Amino acid sequence: MKISGIICEYNPLHNGHLYHLEQVRRGGAEGIVAVMSGNFVQRGDAALLDKFTRARLAIEGGVDLVLELPVPYALAPAENFAMGGVALLTALGNVQEISFGSECGDIHLLSQAAQACQVCKTDYADVMDDFLRSGYSYPEVLSQMVGQLYGEETAAVLRSPNNTLAIAYLNAIEEMDSPLQPMTIPRKGAGHNSSQPAPDGTASATYIRQFFAEGGDCRRMMPSYAWHALREAKQNGHIASMEYLERLILYKLRTTDADDLHDIAEIGQGLEHRLYKAKRSASLEELLQAIRTKRYPMARLRRILLHILLDIRTADIQNYPAYGRILAFNDTGREILRDSKNKRLLPFSHSLAELAHTSPEAGRCAALESQATDIYQLARPVIGQGESDFRRKIVTSGGSHHAEEEK
Repeated sequence: MKISGIICEYNPLHNGHLYHLEQVRRGGAEGIVAVMSGNFVQRGDAALLDKFTRARLAIEGGVDLVLELPVPYALAPAENFAMGGVALLTALGNVQEISFGSECGDIHLLSQAAQACQVCKTDYADVMDDFLRSGYSYPEVLSQMVGQLYGEETAAVLRSPNNTLAIAYLNAIEEMDSPLQPMTIPRKGAGHNSSQPAPDGTASATYIRQFFAEGGDCRRMMPSYAWHALREAKQNGHIASMEYLERLILYKLRTTDADDLHDIAEIGQGLEHRLYKAKRSASLEELLQAIRTKRYPMARLRRILLHILLDIRTADIQNYPAYGRILAFNDTGREILRDSKNKRLLPFSHSLAELAHTSPEAGRCAALESQATDIYQLARPVIGQGESDFRRKIVTSGGSHHAEEEK
């Protein structure tokens, strides 16, 4: 069986994601494994729908097996996000390729850009550090250096978000000597952060989230079952948003010392002192504006605030994931799991409690995951039960799979 891997968020699942899955199938994939972010996503936000609902929708959309990208990697810069996803696909032992979207759709050009980035980060690390200390952002410095060393065509690749993530996947594959074969699919329709849907009905997740928040009808932009789940969640008060975490974030910052901020993930260059001074802020927006600089993109600042709230430390994103947690699967997914049993490089299970006991690192990651889910339950209009992550299990019936709480 040819098995292809995807790293995703599906926040929410939309027509562009279905197009990607269709193209993966056309490329010969008989099984698809998705490594999906949990309840928090890389832009520094709570996912609209909880991870178990999104995993179920992914199965309905054509994925066969959904694994969870642990929260330290889901809330991480592109390099660490990619490392976590690639490591899990590799560790399953029977995934042959990784498929990802890109604006350029040219794996050769992406590989050139990936190699250029690695050279800049290793051979010219001192030069990069000098530019960064001058106040330039990391993406700006990298793009300028690649342009000077390899030409404008290669540098231009770095200025599109999906290309940047694709390069991170390629570098992760190279770094861990993974056998995964990369395959890229040109992004179709609306761009990554497009403010309008495309004529073919595709729209960016950014646009859909904003349009939905304003009361818009998104049914043309996403499959009917995903639209139904989104509407139902809204009716039940289960749509999550960072705005509901505002008081928690302000409380956490006001009760944390500057020294304790030093080891929080993504904090560097004295940002802990800037954060400490901004603790008097009376709103999340005021706080973000107080700490905003040219060097720190807003997504990174939002991630940092979630790192503080969830106690995610630099050490938590420096190593590979300690386990693979199964969120959902169908009959083909069951076959994939059965076939992988003697090939796995990490423990895999649907039980977070079981995984937590496999190593000290797994225990730490599982504790962060459980805490993140507990806090996510507070990020919705209707507050959910605490300690729910350890009490969830996969329920399968024929080809349908969903998660429910154990009785």
